[in-house]
Amino acid sequence: MKVLLVSGALHRLIWACKPKPADIVNDDPLRLAEALSYITTTQAVVDAALITDEAFAEPGHQESGEALARFMDELSARQRRPVPVLVITRDPARMAAIERLRDRGSELLVLKTSFVRIPERVYREGYERLLGGKPAASFLGFGARSREAQPDAKLPSQSAPSNGPAPEKKPSFLDRLRSKPKQPAAGVQRSATDALTRELDNVSRGISRVIAVTGHRGSGVTSTVVNVASEASKRGLSVMIVDMDADYRGMNMYFNSFHERTRKDEDMNASLIRTLAKPQDYMTTAFSLREGLWLTGLGYEFSDRRRVDQFYTGAKLIGMLSLLRHRFNLVLLDLPLDILGGFQEAMIHVDGFALCVPNNLHAVLSTLKNAEVALDAEARGYLNAKSKVVVTKYNDRSRFHGEIFAPEQVSRVMTSGLLDSFAYEMKVAGHVPYLSEFDAQIESDLPLVHTNRDFEHAYGTILLRLLEGAT
Repeated sequence: MKVLLVSGALHRLIWACKPKPADIVNDDPLRLAEALSYITTTQAVVDAALITDEAFAEPGHQESGEALARFMDELSARQRRPVPVLVITRDPARMAAIERLRDRGSELLVLKTSFVRIPERVYREGYERLLGGKPAASFLGFGARSREAQPDAKLPSQSAPSNGPAPEKKPSFLDRLRSKPKQPAAGVQRSATDALTRELDNVSRGISRVIAVTGHRGSGVTSTVVNVASEASKRGLSVMIVDMDADYRGMNMYFNSFHERTRKDEDMNASLIRTLAKPQDYMTTAFSLREGLWLTGLGYEFSDRRRVDQFYTGAKLIGMLSLLRHRFNLVLLDLPLDILGGFQEAMIHVDGFALCVPNNLHAVLSTLKNAEVALDAEARGYLNAKSKVVVTKYNDRSRFHGEIFAPEQVSRVMTSGLLDSFAYEMKVAGHVPYLSEFDAQIESDLPLVHTNRDFEHAYGTILLRLLEGAT
Protein backbone atom coordinates (compact mmCIF):
# COMPACT_ATOMS: atom_id res chain seq x y z
CA MET A 1 0.00 0.00 0.00
CA LYS A 2 1.30 3.44 -0.95
CA VAL A 3 0.90 5.86 1.95
CA LEU A 4 1.24 9.64 1.85
CA LEU A 5 2.82 10.68 5.16
CA VAL A 6 1.94 14.23 6.20
CA SER A 7 3.69 14.77 9.52
CA GLY A 8 5.97 17.81 9.29
CA ALA A 9 9.08 17.51 11.46
CA LEU A 10 8.13 14.01 12.65
CA HIS A 11 8.47 12.54 9.14
CA ARG A 12 11.59 10.47 9.76
CA LEU A 13 10.42 9.08 13.08
CA ILE A 14 7.02 7.99 11.73
CA TRP A 15 8.60 6.71 8.51
CA ALA A 16 10.78 4.40 10.62
CA CYS A 17 7.70 2.96 12.38
CA LYS A 18 6.07 1.68 9.20
CA PRO A 19 5.56 -2.07 8.66
CA LYS A 20 7.04 -3.64 5.52
CA PRO A 21 3.79 -3.69 3.48
CA ALA A 22 3.52 0.10 3.76
CA ASP A 23 5.36 2.15 1.14
CA ILE A 24 5.77 5.85 1.98
CA VAL A 25 5.54 7.78 -1.29
CA ASN A 26 7.20 11.01 -0.05
CA ASP A 27 10.86 10.97 1.03
CA ASP A 28 10.76 14.50 2.45
CA PRO A 29 8.63 15.99 5.25
CA LEU A 30 5.30 17.52 4.23
CA ARG A 31 2.71 19.68 5.92
CA LEU A 32 -0.93 19.65 4.92
CA ALA A 33 -0.60 22.86 2.87
CA GLU A 34 2.23 21.27 0.82
CA ALA A 35 0.85 17.77 0.37
CA LEU A 36 -1.47 18.40 -2.56
CA SER A 37 1.18 20.35 -4.44
CA TYR A 38 3.54 17.41 -3.92
CA ILE A 39 1.04 14.94 -5.39
CA THR A 40 0.40 17.18 -8.39
CA THR A 41 4.10 17.72 -9.07
CA THR A 42 5.18 14.09 -8.67
CA GLN A 43 1.94 12.50 -9.97
CA ALA A 44 2.24 10.06 -7.07
CA VAL A 45 -0.29 7.26 -6.69
CA VAL A 46 -1.69 7.26 -3.15
CA ASP A 47 -3.75 4.51 -1.52
CA ALA A 48 -4.03 6.15 1.91
CA ALA A 49 -2.79 9.14 3.88
CA LEU A 50 -1.53 9.35 7.47
CA ILE A 51 -1.66 12.80 9.07
CA THR A 52 -0.38 13.98 12.47
CA ASP A 53 -0.75 17.20 14.47
CA GLU A 54 2.55 18.50 13.07
CA ALA A 55 0.97 18.69 9.59
CA PHE A 56 -1.43 21.48 10.53
CA ALA A 57 -0.48 25.14 10.32
CA GLU A 58 -2.86 26.17 13.12
CA PRO A 59 -3.27 24.56 16.55
CA GLY A 60 -6.69 22.87 16.88
CA HIS A 61 -9.94 24.78 16.35
CA GLN A 62 -12.11 25.08 13.28
CA GLU A 63 -9.31 25.72 10.80
CA SER A 64 -8.04 22.14 11.21
CA GLY A 65 -11.38 20.62 10.23
CA GLU A 66 -11.77 22.90 7.22
CA ALA A 67 -8.22 22.29 6.02
CA LEU A 68 -8.64 18.53 6.40
CA ALA A 69 -11.96 18.55 4.49
CA ARG A 70 -10.39 20.45 1.57
CA PHE A 71 -7.42 18.09 1.55
CA MET A 72 -9.61 14.97 1.47
CA ASP A 73 -11.82 16.34 -1.31
CA GLU A 74 -8.90 17.28 -3.54
CA LEU A 75 -6.94 14.11 -2.76
CA SER A 76 -9.86 11.87 -3.76
CA ALA A 77 -10.50 13.98 -6.87
CA ARG A 78 -6.89 13.72 -8.02
CA GLN A 79 -6.73 9.98 -7.32
CA ARG A 80 -10.20 9.54 -8.94
CA ARG A 81 -11.41 7.40 -6.03
CA PRO A 82 -12.02 7.77 -2.29
CA VAL A 83 -8.74 7.70 -0.35
CA PRO A 84 -8.77 6.64 3.33
CA VAL A 85 -7.22 9.24 5.62
CA LEU A 86 -6.03 8.54 9.16
CA VAL A 87 -5.41 11.42 11.58
CA ILE A 88 -3.41 10.84 14.78
CA THR A 89 -3.98 13.69 17.24
CA ARG A 90 -3.43 14.57 20.88
CA ASP A 91 -5.13 17.97 20.53
CA PRO A 92 -8.68 17.98 22.01
CA ALA A 93 -9.63 21.12 20.08
CA ARG A 94 -8.51 19.56 16.82
CA MET A 95 -10.39 16.38 17.67
CA ALA A 96 -13.58 18.38 18.21
CA ALA A 97 -13.12 20.15 14.86
CA ILE A 98 -12.51 16.88 13.01
CA GLU A 99 -15.51 15.19 14.61
CA ARG A 100 -17.73 17.58 12.69
CA LEU A 101 -16.73 15.73 9.51
CA ARG A 102 -18.99 12.79 10.36
CA ASP A 103 -20.34 12.60 6.83
CA ARG A 104 -16.98 11.16 5.73
CA GLY A 105 -17.93 7.77 7.20
CA SER A 106 -15.23 5.10 6.99
CA GLU A 107 -13.13 7.27 4.65
CA LEU A 108 -11.87 9.27 7.66
CA LEU A 109 -10.29 7.53 10.65
CA VAL A 110 -9.05 9.29 13.76
CA LEU A 111 -6.78 7.96 16.50
CA LYS A 112 -6.86 10.25 19.49
CA THR A 113 -4.38 9.92 22.33
CA SER A 114 -3.58 11.71 25.56
CA PHE A 115 0.16 11.09 25.33
CA VAL A 116 2.23 14.27 25.67
CA ARG A 117 4.80 12.66 23.38
CA ILE A 118 3.25 10.00 21.20
CA PRO A 119 5.25 6.72 21.34
CA GLU A 120 6.16 4.71 18.28
CA ARG A 121 3.64 1.97 19.07
CA VAL A 122 0.76 4.39 18.44
CA TYR A 123 2.09 5.18 14.96
CA ARG A 124 2.53 1.47 14.25
CA GLU A 125 -1.08 0.92 15.31
CA GLY A 126 -2.13 3.60 12.84
CA TYR A 127 -0.25 1.94 9.99
CA GLU A 128 -1.84 -1.41 10.79
CA ARG A 129 -5.32 0.10 10.63
CA LEU A 130 -4.59 1.69 7.25
CA LEU A 131 -3.25 -1.62 5.99
CA GLY A 132 -6.59 -3.24 6.76
CA GLY A 133 -5.72 -4.91 10.04
CA LYS A 134 -8.25 -5.68 12.71
CA PRO A 135 -10.09 -2.44 13.61
CA ALA A 136 -8.84 -1.04 16.88
CA ALA A 137 -11.27 0.26 19.46
CA SER A 138 -9.09 3.35 19.78
CA PHE A 139 -10.10 4.43 16.28
CA LEU A 140 -13.06 6.58 15.49
CA GLY A 141 -14.48 5.77 12.08
CA PHE A 142 -17.45 8.13 12.67
CA GLY A 143 -20.10 5.60 13.45
CA ALA A 144 -17.69 3.46 15.48
CA ARG A 145 -17.24 3.91 19.21
CA SER A 146 -14.03 5.68 20.24
CA ARG A 147 -11.46 4.91 22.95
CA GLU A 148 -8.37 6.95 23.61
CA ALA A 149 -4.90 5.39 23.48
CA GLN A 150 -3.84 5.87 27.10
CA PRO A 151 -0.30 6.63 28.26
CA ASP A 152 -0.42 3.79 30.78
CA ALA A 153 -1.89 1.22 28.39
CA LYS A 154 0.00 -2.06 28.34
CA LEU A 155 2.11 -2.57 25.25
CA PRO A 156 0.60 -5.18 22.92
CA SER A 157 3.71 -7.36 23.03
CA GLN A 158 4.44 -6.87 26.70
CA SER A 159 3.51 -9.97 28.67
CA ALA A 160 6.33 -9.47 31.16
CA PRO A 161 8.51 -6.51 32.17
CA SER A 162 11.23 -5.72 29.69
CA ASN A 163 13.82 -3.00 29.21
CA GLY A 164 12.02 -1.13 26.46
CA PRO A 165 11.87 -2.54 22.94
CA ALA A 166 13.57 -5.91 23.48
CA PRO A 167 15.64 -7.38 20.64
CA GLU A 168 14.71 -10.77 19.24
CA LYS A 169 17.86 -12.27 20.69
CA LYS A 170 19.24 -11.13 24.02
CA PRO A 171 22.86 -10.06 23.60
CA SER A 172 25.38 -12.11 25.50
CA PHE A 173 28.38 -10.91 27.47
CA LEU A 174 30.69 -11.85 24.63
CA ASP A 175 28.61 -9.87 22.12
CA ARG A 176 29.76 -6.67 23.82
CA LEU A 177 33.40 -7.57 23.25
CA ARG A 178 33.04 -8.20 19.55
CA SER A 179 33.55 -5.55 16.89
CA LYS A 180 30.30 -3.75 16.13
CA PRO A 181 28.72 -3.94 12.64
CA LYS A 182 28.91 -0.98 10.31
CA GLN A 183 25.34 -1.26 9.08
CA PRO A 184 22.92 1.48 10.16
CA ALA A 185 20.06 1.05 12.59
CA ALA A 186 16.88 -0.44 11.16
CA GLY A 187 14.54 1.97 9.42
CA VAL A 188 17.15 4.71 8.98
CA GLN A 189 18.26 5.74 5.53
CA ARG A 190 21.88 6.71 5.02
CA SER A 191 23.74 8.08 2.07
CA ALA A 192 26.87 6.13 1.23
CA THR A 193 28.29 8.98 -0.80
CA ASP A 194 28.40 12.00 1.51
CA ALA A 195 31.81 12.80 3.00
CA LEU A 196 30.65 12.75 6.63
CA THR A 197 29.25 9.22 6.31
CA ARG A 198 32.49 8.02 4.73
CA GLU A 199 34.51 9.48 7.60
CA LEU A 200 32.24 8.01 10.26
CA ASP A 201 32.33 4.63 8.52
CA ASN A 202 36.11 4.71 8.90
CA VAL A 203 35.79 4.95 12.68
CA SER A 204 36.81 1.62 14.19
CA ARG A 205 33.88 -0.35 15.62
CA GLY A 206 36.24 -1.51 18.35
CA ILE A 207 36.68 1.95 19.87
CA SER A 208 36.02 2.75 23.52
CA ARG A 209 35.36 6.37 24.48
CA VAL A 210 33.94 8.10 27.58
CA ILE A 211 32.78 11.65 26.88
CA ALA A 212 31.28 14.01 29.46
CA VAL A 213 29.03 16.72 28.04
CA THR A 214 29.01 19.75 30.32
CA GLY A 215 28.21 23.44 30.49
CA HIS A 216 26.13 25.85 32.53
CA ARG A 217 22.42 25.26 33.06
CA GLY A 218 20.42 26.06 29.93
CA SER A 219 23.39 25.79 27.56
CA GLY A 220 22.05 22.70 25.76
CA VAL A 221 23.93 19.95 27.61
CA THR A 222 21.11 17.39 27.65
CA SER A 223 20.08 18.13 24.06
CA THR A 224 23.67 17.59 22.94
CA VAL A 225 23.91 14.25 24.75
CA VAL A 226 20.62 13.03 23.27
CA ASN A 227 21.45 13.99 19.70
CA VAL A 228 25.09 12.87 19.65
CA ALA A 229 24.02 9.55 21.18
CA SER A 230 21.23 9.14 18.62
CA GLU A 231 23.58 9.90 15.74
CA ALA A 232 26.24 7.50 17.06
CA SER A 233 23.67 4.74 17.46
CA LYS A 234 22.34 5.37 13.96
CA ARG A 235 25.89 5.03 12.64
CA GLY A 236 26.25 1.56 14.15
CA LEU A 237 28.06 2.36 17.41
CA SER A 238 26.87 0.97 20.73
CA VAL A 239 26.09 3.83 23.12
CA MET A 240 25.26 4.22 26.81
CA ILE A 241 23.78 7.52 28.03
CA VAL A 242 24.41 8.22 31.71
CA ASP A 243 22.21 11.01 33.07
CA MET A 244 24.20 12.25 36.07
CA ASP A 245 21.95 15.28 36.47
CA ALA A 246 20.04 13.91 39.47
CA ASP A 247 18.47 17.33 40.10
CA TYR A 248 16.64 17.94 36.79
CA ARG A 249 16.61 14.40 35.25
CA GLY A 250 16.08 15.81 31.76
CA MET A 251 16.30 12.45 29.94
CA ASN A 252 12.76 11.73 31.13
CA MET A 253 11.61 14.61 28.90
CA TYR A 254 13.51 13.46 25.83
CA PHE A 255 12.70 9.75 26.03
CA ASN A 256 9.06 9.14 26.84
CA SER A 257 9.50 5.35 26.82
CA PHE A 258 12.02 5.62 29.66
CA HIS A 259 9.75 7.96 31.61
CA GLU A 260 6.78 5.60 31.21
CA ARG A 261 8.86 2.66 32.43
CA THR A 262 10.12 4.50 35.52
CA ARG A 263 6.52 5.24 36.51
CA LYS A 264 5.60 1.56 36.43
CA ASP A 265 8.83 -0.10 37.59
CA GLU A 266 10.47 0.97 40.85
CA ASP A 267 13.72 -0.76 39.88
CA MET A 268 13.93 1.29 36.66
CA ASN A 269 12.92 4.39 38.63
CA ALA A 270 16.24 3.93 40.47
CA SER A 271 18.18 2.91 37.33
CA LEU A 272 21.19 5.19 37.86
CA ILE A 273 21.65 4.21 41.52
CA ARG A 274 21.33 0.52 40.68
CA THR A 275 23.85 0.82 37.82
CA LEU A 276 26.30 2.72 40.02
CA ALA A 277 25.92 0.00 42.65
CA LYS A 278 26.29 -2.95 40.24
CA PRO A 279 27.57 -1.79 36.84
CA GLN A 280 28.13 -5.40 35.77
CA ASP A 281 24.33 -5.81 35.76
CA TYR A 282 23.73 -2.89 33.40
CA MET A 283 21.60 -5.03 31.07
CA THR A 284 18.96 -5.25 33.79
CA THR A 285 19.58 -1.97 35.61
CA ALA A 286 19.79 0.28 32.52
CA PHE A 287 17.03 0.87 29.95
CA SER A 288 17.28 -0.24 26.32
CA LEU A 289 15.92 2.60 24.16
CA ARG A 290 16.55 0.56 21.03
CA GLU A 291 19.20 -1.79 19.75
CA GLY A 292 22.62 -0.33 20.49
CA LEU A 293 21.33 2.62 22.56
CA TRP A 294 20.96 2.41 26.35
CA LEU A 295 20.11 4.88 29.08
CA THR A 296 20.60 4.97 32.83
CA GLY A 297 19.20 7.81 34.94
CA LEU A 298 16.63 8.50 37.63
CA GLY A 299 12.87 8.71 37.25
CA TYR A 300 11.14 11.86 38.37
CA GLU A 301 9.55 10.01 41.28
CA PHE A 302 12.76 8.64 42.77
CA SER A 303 13.32 10.24 46.19
CA ASP A 304 15.42 7.85 48.28
CA ARG A 305 18.01 10.26 49.65
CA ARG A 306 19.78 7.53 51.60
CA ARG A 307 20.50 5.51 48.48
CA VAL A 308 21.66 8.63 46.65
CA ASP A 309 24.14 9.44 49.42
CA GLN A 310 25.39 5.86 49.41
CA PHE A 311 25.96 5.32 45.68
CA TYR A 312 25.96 8.75 43.97
CA THR A 313 29.68 9.26 44.58
CA GLY A 314 32.86 9.77 42.61
CA ALA A 315 34.20 6.34 43.55
CA LYS A 316 31.06 4.61 42.29
CA LEU A 317 31.14 6.64 39.08
CA ILE A 318 34.76 5.61 38.48
CA GLY A 319 33.83 1.96 38.96
CA MET A 320 30.89 2.22 36.60
CA LEU A 321 32.90 3.95 33.87
CA SER A 322 35.70 1.40 34.16
CA LEU A 323 33.26 -1.37 33.30
CA LEU A 324 31.00 0.40 30.78
CA ARG A 325 33.90 1.56 28.62
CA HIS A 326 34.60 -2.11 27.84
CA ARG A 327 30.98 -2.81 26.92
CA PHE A 328 30.18 0.20 24.72
CA ASN A 329 31.85 2.11 21.92
CA LEU A 330 30.69 5.37 23.47
CA VAL A 331 29.63 6.30 27.00
CA LEU A 332 28.07 9.79 27.14
CA LEU A 333 27.66 11.55 30.48
CA ASP A 334 25.09 14.31 31.00
CA LEU A 335 27.13 16.25 33.55
CA PRO A 336 26.43 20.00 33.94
CA LEU A 337 29.19 22.05 35.56
CA ASP A 338 27.47 22.37 38.94
CA ILE A 339 27.10 18.56 39.09
CA LEU A 340 30.64 17.97 37.77
CA GLY A 341 31.97 19.79 40.84
CA GLY A 342 30.91 16.86 43.02
CA PHE A 343 32.75 14.32 40.85
CA GLN A 344 36.13 15.98 40.30
CA GLU A 345 38.07 12.84 41.25
CA ALA A 346 36.42 11.01 38.33
CA MET A 347 37.50 13.55 35.70
CA ILE A 348 40.74 11.70 34.99
CA HIS A 349 38.67 8.67 33.95
CA VAL A 350 36.88 10.70 31.26
CA ASP A 351 38.54 10.68 27.84
CA GLY A 352 37.20 14.06 26.79
CA PHE A 353 34.68 16.80 27.49
CA ALA A 354 32.20 18.48 25.20
CA LEU A 355 31.82 22.00 26.61
CA CYS A 356 28.49 23.47 25.50
CA VAL A 357 28.45 27.25 25.04
CA PRO A 358 25.96 29.38 23.02
CA ASN A 359 27.66 32.11 20.98
CA ASN A 360 26.87 35.14 23.08
CA LEU A 361 29.03 36.92 25.63
CA HIS A 362 26.61 36.28 28.49
CA ALA A 363 26.83 32.51 27.89
CA VAL A 364 30.64 32.63 27.72
CA LEU A 365 30.87 34.53 31.00
CA SER A 366 28.30 32.26 32.65
CA THR A 367 30.29 29.19 31.61
CA LEU A 368 33.51 30.56 33.07
CA LYS A 369 31.78 31.69 36.26
CA ASN A 370 30.16 28.28 36.75
CA ALA A 371 33.51 26.56 36.20
CA GLU A 372 35.18 28.86 38.72
CA VAL A 373 32.53 28.19 41.38
CA ALA A 374 32.14 24.44 40.82
CA LEU A 375 35.75 23.32 40.23
CA ASP A 376 39.07 23.85 41.94
CA ALA A 377 41.98 25.26 39.93
CA GLU A 378 43.44 21.86 39.04
CA ALA A 379 40.09 20.53 37.83
CA ARG A 380 39.49 23.69 35.78
CA GLY A 381 42.85 23.24 34.11
CA TYR A 382 42.04 19.62 33.33
CA LEU A 383 38.66 20.61 31.90
CA ASN A 384 40.31 23.23 29.73
CA ALA A 385 42.93 20.81 28.43
CA LYS A 386 40.49 17.95 27.70
CA SER A 387 37.56 19.94 26.25
CA LYS A 388 36.27 20.64 22.78
CA VAL A 389 33.73 23.43 22.41
CA VAL A 390 30.24 22.71 21.13
CA VAL A 391 28.51 25.95 20.19
CA THR A 392 24.85 25.26 20.90
CA LYS A 393 21.84 27.29 19.76
CA TYR A 394 24.17 29.01 17.28
CA ASN A 395 22.91 32.45 16.27
CA ASP A 396 24.47 33.60 12.99
CA ARG A 397 23.53 37.21 13.80
CA SER A 398 25.36 37.33 17.12
CA ARG A 399 28.27 39.80 17.13
CA PHE A 400 31.39 40.32 19.23
CA HIS A 401 33.35 43.55 18.74
CA GLY A 402 31.34 44.18 15.58
CA GLU A 403 32.19 40.84 13.95
CA ILE A 404 30.20 37.61 13.67
CA PHE A 405 30.64 35.65 16.89
CA ALA A 406 31.83 32.52 15.07
CA PRO A 407 32.46 29.22 16.90
CA GLU A 408 36.24 29.62 16.75
CA GLN A 409 35.89 33.11 18.22
CA VAL A 410 33.86 31.69 21.11
CA SER A 411 36.75 29.38 21.96
CA ARG A 412 39.30 32.19 21.72
CA VAL A 413 37.31 34.49 24.00
CA MET A 414 36.91 31.74 26.60
CA THR A 415 40.68 31.22 26.76
CA SER A 416 41.67 34.88 26.48
CA GLY A 417 42.52 35.32 30.17
CA LEU A 418 39.03 35.91 31.56
CA LEU A 419 39.68 32.92 33.83
CA ASP A 420 43.29 32.22 34.85
CA SER A 421 43.01 28.42 34.73
CA PHE A 422 41.61 28.48 31.17
CA ALA A 423 44.90 29.11 29.39
CA TYR A 424 44.84 26.63 26.48
CA GLU A 425 42.84 27.33 23.36
CA MET A 426 40.21 24.64 22.85
CA LYS A 427 39.31 23.06 19.54
CA VAL A 428 35.74 23.44 18.30
CA ALA A 429 33.81 20.19 17.87
CA GLY A 430 31.07 21.93 15.92
CA HIS A 431 28.02 24.14 16.20
CA VAL A 432 24.28 23.52 16.19
CA PRO A 433 22.10 26.02 14.29
CA TYR A 434 19.25 27.46 16.31
CA LEU A 435 16.01 26.72 14.47
CA SER A 436 12.41 26.53 15.59
CA GLU A 437 12.70 22.73 15.90
CA PHE A 438 15.24 23.09 18.72
CA ASP A 439 12.63 23.65 21.43
CA ALA A 440 10.06 21.33 19.84
CA GLN A 441 12.15 18.18 20.27
CA ILE A 442 11.08 17.71 23.90
CA GLU A 443 7.38 17.76 22.98
CA SER A 444 7.78 15.54 19.93
CA ASP A 445 10.00 12.88 21.55
CA LEU A 446 12.11 13.20 18.40
CA PRO A 447 15.80 14.24 18.65
CA LEU A 448 16.82 17.09 16.35
CA VAL A 449 19.23 14.84 14.50
CA HIS A 450 16.25 12.98 13.02
CA THR A 451 14.39 16.08 11.81
CA ASN A 452 16.50 17.46 8.97
CA ARG A 453 19.86 17.16 7.26
CA ASP A 454 21.26 20.35 8.81
CA PHE A 455 20.99 18.88 12.30
CA GLU A 456 22.15 15.48 11.08
CA HIS A 457 25.30 17.02 9.63
CA ALA A 458 25.88 19.22 12.70
CA TYR A 459 25.69 16.39 15.22
CA GLY A 460 27.50 13.98 12.91
CA THR A 461 30.40 16.43 12.73
CA ILE A 462 30.39 16.87 16.51
CA LEU A 463 30.40 13.09 16.98
CA LEU A 464 33.31 12.65 14.58
CA ARG A 465 35.44 15.29 16.30
CA LEU A 466 34.68 14.00 19.79
CA LEU A 467 35.83 10.54 18.66
CA GLU A 468 39.13 11.79 17.23
CA GLY A 469 42.00 9.92 18.84
CA ALA A 470 39.73 7.22 20.27
CA THR A 471 41.18 3.76 20.66
